[in-house]
Amino acid sequence: MSLKYQGQLNLGNAAFGTEKTITANEVVDTVDLKALAREIHHQNELIPEQVAENVLENFAQAAAELMAMGFAIQFRKGNDVFLRIYPDIHVKGGNINLARAKELDPTVTELTMENAGALIDKAGVTVRVRAEVEKKFTDLLVQESSGLERKGIVEKAYVERKDGVV
Repeated sequence: MSLKYQGQLNLGNAAFGTEKTITANEVVDTVDLKALAREIHHQNELIPEQVAENVLENFAQAAAELMAMGFAIQFRKGNDVFLRIYPDIHVKGGNINLARAKELDPTVTELTMENAGALIDKAGVTVRVRAEVEKKFTDLLVQESSGLERKGIVEKAYVERKDGVV
């Protein structure tokens, strides 16, 4: 089982001022829950495929409920964490510096512990689910793979600016 990739000749992007570059990108197919459930059953025959599939189907809801309670979820192989998912919260529109604070509240003259909460409230916050993959997962993938196989080279056209917009 080799990992497949294709090389890519990128002819550049006017907006970023980039010249030609060469990159490599994975070539993957997507499996459904049935296929993953079948693999789980192969790893442990005591787990019927249908049970594994049902667990996987309920995973998103169960994970969302736990994360809504303030938990991060860690996936382990033995004692090693290989994947961690958690709610990632940030200030809407990015960090608040003094200039942005003055836009949010013209009376602000400096950033303080006293005004930080009110400024965050005015800007708002965003939440998204993040997943962080640990090196142990990469190590496991490399261990399971028989190597890399290039499936070809493609060319990506130069991206011009159009009316100042890309």
